[in-house]
Amino acid sequence: MACLTCSSSQAQRNHSTQLRIVLIGGRESNGGLKGKSSAGNIILGQNVFDTSRRTAQSEVRQQEVFSRQVTVVDTPGWWWVYPREDTPKLDQIEIQNSVHLCPPGPHVFLLVIPVGLYLPELVKASLKQHLELFNADVFSHTIVLFTAIDPCSDEELESRIRTSPVLQWILQQCGNRKHFLNISNREDRDQVKKLLEKIETLITNNGFRHCSVDRRQGETLRKEMRDLTERASKRFDQVQKQRKNLKLQIQGGRTQSQHLRLVLIGAELEGKSSAGNTIMGRPAFCVNNSGSRTTHSEISHSVVEGRRLTVVDSPGWFYINTLQETSEMDKLEIESSVNLCPPGPHAVLLVVGLETATHATCLRSVQEHMSLFREEIWKHTLVLFTMSDWLGTKTVEEHIESDEGLQWIVNKCENRYHVLNNKDHSDKTQVKELLEKIEEMWAGNEDPYYEVELDRAAELETKRETGDKMTRRLKRINERRSRIMKELFESEMHPLSDIRIVLVGQKCSGKSRAGNMILFNDLFDLSFNMTRLKKVTMSAA
Repeated sequence: MACLTCSSSQAQRNHSTQLRIVLIGGRESNGGLKGKSSAGNIILGQNVFDTSRRTAQSEVRQQEVFSRQVTVVDTPGWWWVYPREDTPKLDQIEIQNSVHLCPPGPHVFLLVIPVGLYLPELVKASLKQHLELFNADVFSHTIVLFTAIDPCSDEELESRIRTSPVLQWILQQCGNRKHFLNISNREDRDQVKKLLEKIETLITNNGFRHCSVDRRQGETLRKEMRDLTERASKRFDQVQKQRKNLKLQIQGGRTQSQHLRLVLIGAELEGKSSAGNTIMGRPAFCVNNSGSRTTHSEISHSVVEGRRLTVVDSPGWFYINTLQETSEMDKLEIESSVNLCPPGPHAVLLVVGLETATHATCLRSVQEHMSLFREEIWKHTLVLFTMSDWLGTKTVEEHIESDEGLQWIVNKCENRYHVLNNKDHSDKTQVKELLEKIEEMWAGNEDPYYEVELDRAAELETKRETGDKMTRRLKRINERRSRIMKELFESEMHPLSDIRIVLVGQKCSGKSRAGNMILFNDLFDLSFNMTRLKKVTMSAA
């Protein structure tokens, strides 16, 4: 695609009555209440874009606005700080396809940025990589659209920009073109009128050019999406046929187990503990939004759908780490998880979040950490997809077929997978269906469960006890040292009134959080202080 000059006379006649807009930008962790879809609704003056769910595919809507025929295309968002390889392929295809929904091409891209959104330096690389999907000079056709649900004066907005080097850089790339939109004030149509005027000024300054789309690229994208949909439909049919055959085995007389033992395995931040709570129907495992993680394998029991359930939650691994990079204590706890429900689990639920792509590094991490167990573990493993809101209107099969890493994992599990919405506790059918799939897997396996090796279990338990003893010993030493230092400090004639501390350490090791604890105040920003950022840092290096 290239930005080409249209016939000047035709462009001048059309631009005053037709405006074609594509909304682009990142995704907020709160679901984008101030995001692209809301902005599109404000511009068109109608609730034409669904703001109750994530935008999973590019959608086009038209409306007459101030005597102009305005076309708005809404697009999927990406995580602001993640590189493009972390964005699911399905989203990348939909973002690319957005410009083909408003032929002959968009007049303007509106880069939607909520006011107050923290933008670290990593946003620059992420933004540039995602705009390369359009294969055009997007910045020369872009206006930054600041959004908020509260009024924001020009002075407040300028102050925000002055304190954000990244915002300054983005505006510089866009020729300092910007506009503010109050999402909550739909009656203020003047803000929309001024935005359209700014768009027309941009078109004029660009010599009445629009971003012309490459029709061949559009045809290629449409074929790619058709092929993907066909593969997804084929996989769905295969799964249904497989499940039907397994159900016949159960109906044929194989006795159902009244006590199911499940173990949750997976990377950090994928929602294992939340999934455990959803399955159990109660808060059995601690879920702390402050970012703390599961450090020890934990077991819980309950009765669900008339069955006795034993569920084991386990620590996660760093989602791109090799097995060697994972701490010995975490490896010990992960491997020991299957030993907590003797004689072994009926099902291992490999928890995978849908919000990012399973690229080669992530896949390697899964493969290596699953090697902590015997190869037979895969016969008893079912992929449990979480963060299902990321699917939007797409099916999980389409998501799988667009991601080679997921295809490998799902195929390794012989097409056993399930989608769980941890936010919707009222939907009891999702847990019921999960238990049915587990029983079907159980019925299809020659061995009903993954058998624990007693000698290895005893060895791991000894290691755990040794580790616990060492931990308690180090804790006593540390407490004694702290007591001595406190006594020395209190005996000082002139105690320090000004203490200066520098926090150093690896990215995402908890420096900002430690600083806030030391100061008893949230002075250091934790918005993006997540383990996944290590992945982004490595990619940018």
